[in-house]
Amino acid sequence: MKTILRMTFRFALENYLINDNPFERINFKKFSGMILKEVPISKRCYSDLEINRIMQFLHEKETKAPRYLPAYAMELQIIMGLRRGEIPPLRWSDFTDEFVTISREQITAKRNGGTQTEYFVIVEHTKTNKDRRYPITFALKEYLARLKGVHDRYYKGSSFLFPADNENGVITNNTIYDLYRRMCISLGLKQEKGITKGTHAFRRNAITKVANHPKGGMEMASRLFGNSPQVAESNYYTGLDLDRARDVLEGK
Repeated sequence: MKTILRMTFRFALENYLINDNPFERINFKKFSGMILKEVPISKRCYSDLEINRIMQFLHEKETKAPRYLPAYAMELQIIMGLRRGEIPPLRWSDFTDEFVTISREQITAKRNGGTQTEYFVIVEHTKTNKDRRYPITFALKEYLARLKGVHDRYYKGSSFLFPADNENGVITNNTIYDLYRRMCISLGLKQEKGITKGTHAFRRNAITKVANHPKGGMEMASRLFGNSPQVAESNYYTGLDLDRARDVLEGK
């Protein structure tokens, strides 16, 4: 942190943006012990029990209100570990019998250089500017069959998985998060002070599951979910599966 501040003020001084360098007058001893400890990633994901409760909540929502697509959208995020913005732009044409291609995302923008209301726009690339493929699993195949039944009844002819009556023709990123927020209240999933989970926690669960699987690993997880192995391990990997590690050490 000190290095960043030093270089920032030095740059400003050398480029005549400031008249003197206030960094030289800072007494850093006054701020010792004030840096917040980093929250372990393991506390920023959900337990298997919590995931089961969330899935049950979503399935009940889908049964009671089958036209309500945000519930299906969040379920897909849990199954595939998608970024929230990668869900709304998905089209049926992105899916084959073998895999789904993730190649677009919905991002937040502001009109008139950020001085007016936010709006959403769909761009033809992912966050990392790399398309990726995700295999059609049994869980995903069963999910798609249920969603297709909803489309045949309520959204026939839509090319999008999650259509909506707005400028882009799809649900927004905020729609998914609004459901998530209400769900947490309904299930009593309270946020601990200083610990942020959000829908991104589902992505941490998915990456850790693949990384810890005997036939998986960090390289496979990074390719499936669109992060480099380094980013996946530092920001998403919740830790070693100790039960599996114990079996390996004991030769089981």
